[in-house]
Amino acid sequence: MANKLSSFDLGLSVDKGQGHEKEQQQMEAESEDKSEAECEDKIEASARLWWGDLVPREDGTVRAKPLPSDVKFTEGRGQWENKAEFILSCMGMSVGLGNVWRFPYLAYENGGAAFLLAYIILQLLVGEAMYFMELTMSQFSGKGPTKMWDMNPAAKGVGIAICVVAINVAIYYNIIMSYTLYYFFASMQETLPWTVCQEEWKREHNCVAKRFPKCTANWKAQKGTCTCTGDRQIDDHLPITCVEKDENATIAAELYFYKSVIQRSPGIEPENIGTPLPMLALCLLLSSSIVVFCLYRGIKSSGKVVFFSVTFPYFVLLALLFRSFFLSGASDGIKYFLIPVWSKLKDMNVWASAAGQMFFSLGVTFGGIIMFGSYNRFNYQVYSDAILIAFMDLATSILGGLVVFSTFGVMAYNIDSTVDKVARSGYGLAFVVYPEALSTMPLTHVWSLLFFFMLFTLGLDSEFGFMETFLTCLQDEFPKLRQYKSIMCVATGVVCYILGLPCVCPGGDYVVTLMDHYGADFAVLILAFWEVVAIMWGYGVKNVINDLEYMLGAKPCLWRYWVFCWTVACPGIIGFLFLYRMIKYEPPKYQDGQPFPQFAQNIGWMICTVSLCPIPLWFFYLVIESFRMPNIVTWEQRKRFLFYPNRNWIPNDGRSVRESLPKLA
Repeated sequence: MANKLSSFDLGLSVDKGQGHEKEQQQMEAESEDKSEAECEDKIEASARLWWGDLVPREDGTVRAKPLPSDVKFTEGRGQWENKAEFILSCMGMSVGLGNVWRFPYLAYENGGAAFLLAYIILQLLVGEAMYFMELTMSQFSGKGPTKMWDMNPAAKGVGIAICVVAINVAIYYNIIMSYTLYYFFASMQETLPWTVCQEEWKREHNCVAKRFPKCTANWKAQKGTCTCTGDRQIDDHLPITCVEKDENATIAAELYFYKSVIQRSPGIEPENIGTPLPMLALCLLLSSSIVVFCLYRGIKSSGKVVFFSVTFPYFVLLALLFRSFFLSGASDGIKYFLIPVWSKLKDMNVWASAAGQMFFSLGVTFGGIIMFGSYNRFNYQVYSDAILIAFMDLATSILGGLVVFSTFGVMAYNIDSTVDKVARSGYGLAFVVYPEALSTMPLTHVWSLLFFFMLFTLGLDSEFGFMETFLTCLQDEFPKLRQYKSIMCVATGVVCYILGLPCVCPGGDYVVTLMDHYGADFAVLILAFWEVVAIMWGYGVKNVINDLEYMLGAKPCLWRYWVFCWTVACPGIIGFLFLYRMIKYEPPKYQDGQPFPQFAQNIGWMICTVSLCPIPLWFFYLVIESFRMPNIVTWEQRKRFLFYPNRNWIPNDGRSVRESLPKLA
């Protein structure tokens, strides 16, 4: 113990005998001129217990001494006021729009329950392990996505890349939220605009307000016999809901979204991009303003908003499920969603789709989980929360699937069709099929208002995570900016709004597709691989377990299972899926199946490169710096400089030596 404590520079004089009596009196006289507060700060800074002497590296060496400046790192960062704020914020980041419009269709498209099984397996082996890793390592250090890499300085580029990906997603995610606001206000009109065909749509696109069963001579309806005259103006006003079905007709809800809301242009070429649409630009401004207002005071304000924004969607989803569950045809849709097609498990596309949904849904590698964990108190027992949040993410995905596919079943029953003919994904699900379904329900306006407000609140929580991640990275790298937190939030909101304006142009839909496909989808797989490798193989899984034992008081339950996931399952599965995606690569496509033009694909790869280039650039920068430092001569010293924790990697416990002496004895 004496040897361990000797590594600390306590800055305190100790009376070792009468020979030092004169020196002691001189020091006491000088200390009288200092204030009591300054003395306490000096003692606390110099006497801070550093866990490096308690938990040595894997090779048995002791880490470098901490500096007094390290103690002041977390000043002004803030902490969660209570457990509920932390859990709800993490749930808001993990439970988002993807649970409602992306998960259900992927489950149907990839074998129903077979997809669910693949999703659960990947979540247990990869998603949950990375979620737990990000929460605990950020909580241990009290640092965000960039500063956390003091554990492995050469990998700091991963943290910078996470910050770039977060702001990229924040820009285009806000566009989707502006769509929901557009529909929310449109739901206040006396007649829902997506239920009416404009004259232009009737002439050019053979528009129909509703989809009806195909009319045959012997078809019987509950309201009477189907009789069609062939004249649409007459058939539309028949007392029975039956008109001749035109296979080439286009539903009004689809035309309203593509022709009226986003006014989608024929292509992504510069001449087709156009100028920002006024109504969408206003909705984007309103959405950005709400996000900035909620983040104005950091987690102190966003932590209060999540009490409503996270819980409200569950009430709406349960109400919609209860409403549609008892309608005819709902069971058919649920069967499509849950009945397994086990042969699908042999298809690697199923596993690739499940992995993509897992990252998109849980929010790992997007920086939000690291950021939220860094605001926890040091000894917070986060293990059970990580399990709970992952379970709630899965439960919400299943709930969203039941709601969506029970509605699909009802729609298919009403038009005498099958579920696969009405099922769509992405925009088509949220802004075409579901508005059409809502128009057939009683109290149509009420359900429409609730549904689109629910979509907005789902997106709001995730947007909090993306924006706060970027702000946290800036404030951690430049601590003086913390005193300008509110100004930083407003400035970031303004910049994101300006950068988002091209996405609300007639060609903006294609821009959003490029940003999502290249700047988030591909980039996240690469980031996830290097993140887990840099921590578990660079910093060392033994060091991680020791850090968790020091922080939580004991090794995590089933720690051998976590070690297997971190060191073998995560890098192996993620690396394999990335290689598979690259081999089976398909560029984004237009609605007619044609791929985007080559120049657009090149822009997409540039977005991907900008997102990922911090990883190699930072590594080479640090290598060059190591050759410029006179005290680094040997390759062993250079290796330690690049890959070993630096002096800033300390636990965020705030303990001093004197406080910890009884525990060290």
